[in-house]
This record gives sequence, C-alpha cells and structure tokens, in this order.
Amino acid sequence: MALARFAADVVSDLLASFRVVVVSGARQVGKSTLTRELLDISSQYTFDDDATYDRATDDPTSFVASLPVPTVIDEYQRAGPALLRAVKQRVDHSNRRGQLLLTGSASYLASKAPVETLAGRAGRLELWPLSQGEQRGVRETFIERLFRPDQWPPENRQRVTRADAMDLVLRGGFPEVVTQSMSVRARDRWFSAYVDDVVSREAIRPLADVRFERELRSMLRLLGARSSAELVLADLSADAELARPTVSNYLAVLEALHLVHLLPAWATNATTRAKKRPKIHLLDTGLAASLNAVSIASVAATADGKMAGALLESFVVTELAKQASYAERDVDLWHFQDRNGDEVDVIVTDRRSGNVAGIEVKASSSPSAAAGLTLAKLRDRLGSRFTVGIVLNTGPNPLPLGERLWAIPISGLWS
Repeated sequence: MALARFAADVVSDLLASFRVVVVSGARQVGKSTLTRELLDISSQYTFDDDATYDRATDDPTSFVASLPVPTVIDEYQRAGPALLRAVKQRVDHSNRRGQLLLTGSASYLASKAPVETLAGRAGRLELWPLSQGEQRGVRETFIERLFRPDQWPPENRQRVTRADAMDLVLRGGFPEVVTQSMSVRARDRWFSAYVDDVVSREAIRPLADVRFERELRSMLRLLGARSSAELVLADLSADAELARPTVSNYLAVLEALHLVHLLPAWATNATTRAKKRPKIHLLDTGLAASLNAVSIASVAATADGKMAGALLESFVVTELAKQASYAERDVDLWHFQDRNGDEVDVIVTDRRSGNVAGIEVKASSSPSAAAGLTLAKLRDRLGSRFTVGIVLNTGPNPLPLGERLWAIPISGLWS
C-alpha cells in the first residue's frame, strides 16, 4: 500500500520549486506520515506541543529565523498571522527553494489576508484520504485518459461487483481505517471518535462554546445526509433550525476544517442558463455513511437506491479530487445542471486547453443507453472541446454508448 506516496512526490517537486510549501488537509489523512516517513526532513516542529507553541508565539520572528533548511512546521495555523508574517520576512531574504514546509488541518484559524502575502513564494497541496490507487499501490491515469479519446475503452483489469463497490464507499479512505482491517462496529466507533476529536479540538477549543459544538456536529450530519445534493441554504437552515447566517458560518468552519467539499457549478457561454449552486460532498464517504448510520444493507441492490447512488457519486467526486492533486495534468472539477433539468455529475476541465470531459455515476450494474443522453447533448453543444463522456457504473464490462461515450466499470477509476 503506497500510503501518501503520490502526494510525497508532489511535495518533493513543490519543495524544489518554491521557497515555502503549504500542505493542508483534515486530521488523520496522513500529513504526519507524509512528513516524517516519506520526506527526508529531519527538522520538524509541531504546534500541538505546548512548549514549541509558546516559543513560536512569544517571538515568531526569532523562532522562524532560527530554523534550519528545510524544516517542517506542523499545525502552523495555531500560531496565527504573526507566524506567517515571520515566514514571509524570512523567505524574502533568501530565494533558496524548499526552506519551510507548513502543514495544517484547520485553515480557518489563520487569517486569509496574511496567507495571501505568501503569493509567489508558496506552493500548495491539499491532502485527501487515500485514493483507491494509493491503497493498491497503483498510480491512477484516469484523469489523463479523459483527455485522450483514443485510449477508450481501457482494458478492464479488475472486476468490482456492486456489493464490492458499496463496501469501498462505506469504508472510505482514512489511512487508519483502511490499514487496520476494522470491523463495521470498530469503524463506526473510529468515525465517531474522529468527529468528537476534530469538532472539540479544532473548532471548539478557540471558542469554548458547548452549544456551538452541538450545532456543528448536527450540521455535519445534515450535510452528510445531503451527499451529492445541491447546497440550498434555506433548506439546510430549516432542517437545522438555525438562522441562515449561522448556517453559513458553520459551513465555512467545516470547509476550513477540510471536512466538507463543495463542488462548484460549471457554466460556459454555451450553457448560460446553468444553475449556480454547488453540490455537497464530505471529504470521505465512510465518514458520511457513518454519520447517518448507513449500513451495507441500506445500500444493497434490493434497497432504495437513492442513498447508494448519492454516496457512490460522492465517492467518485472525492476519488477524482484525490487524483487531481497529483495528476500530471492541471484540471478543475465541477458539476453541471441547467434549468431544463439536464445535469452531469462531474465536469472535468483542462486548465490549459479548455477541453471538457463529462462523467455520470450510476449505481446500476446494467446502465441503459439513456444513461449517456445528457453527455451526448453536452458533446453536441461543445463540439471538439468535448473529449469523452463516461458513465461509471457497477457493471462488469465497458460498453459503447455513442460517439466518444462509454459506460465503464467503477474500477476504471483506478485500474
């Protein structure tokens, strides 16, 4: 299992290119493994250590100036804007690459303005839970192939049944969950303890507000229940029984804790009637399922398919986000829905060429030709800019759905 190995390669490249590298991500996604085991950096400090924190906050300029090159500072955001000003001051005195590696799991504790002062000095990476490829030691090429239509369909090297796929969805990608072969009960306990730790340790400690803690937990659960749905603040406010500004603030906190990922809406001049709301995805489908007591029985083929489809869509979105963080090609991820009801679960755009690929996600093991109709409309609308449309599903074999359109087994994401 190549735990965070691909991310380590990206960080090494960033250290060779920038004076400072900032790695962000939720707790327990592997930042410590990345910095302590996969990168050859002996000088490491963490602001989880009170003595180190006190020293850095008492005199951040002297603290940062005394650090050898390179040095890792973990949970850098705890020291606040003063530390970032000291970092800026230090790296402005030297153009040497790879001076500092800053890692953090709660970006909302650091003011955005000071972070922006590192523009041109800092390279950034968001670390996610382990991808399916990382879990298998396979470097995924799915995103690259989206922009190479001649490479479809790929050879189906691994068959994953619907039950197998849903088991992967419910397990998620947190390294400890993946590597410890946990039972379902042990996994639920781990996720419960994880939420307790993150909410109380990261979100509540600065405020010491018990009501805030309770409401934030409830908000996270409600967002998990809305996996892959559009974000409608009015509905969320009504269900949470909280004022809309409060809901917006809590959502911002959960995003800053890297627990919630909002997939933005996509539009071009050719799709001017597009809606603008983002879609809701938690950073990990295992966490989303645990928060709402989703069992393997409730996502089985014989059960109501709504939850299975929603979680599988979130699974694909997060897998693509993980791959995008270390892919050779620079891409952006979106969703699309116009006011006529046509929608595409994931739009992948190439930043350089402007080319577009579309992905639909179906929990069915036998997708019909109709599954590709919206992708066909998008293809016809965009012409040569549209490279390929993929319907990911739980069936065993690739199937043609039309020009540049394919139904592909879910394992095609990583195999």
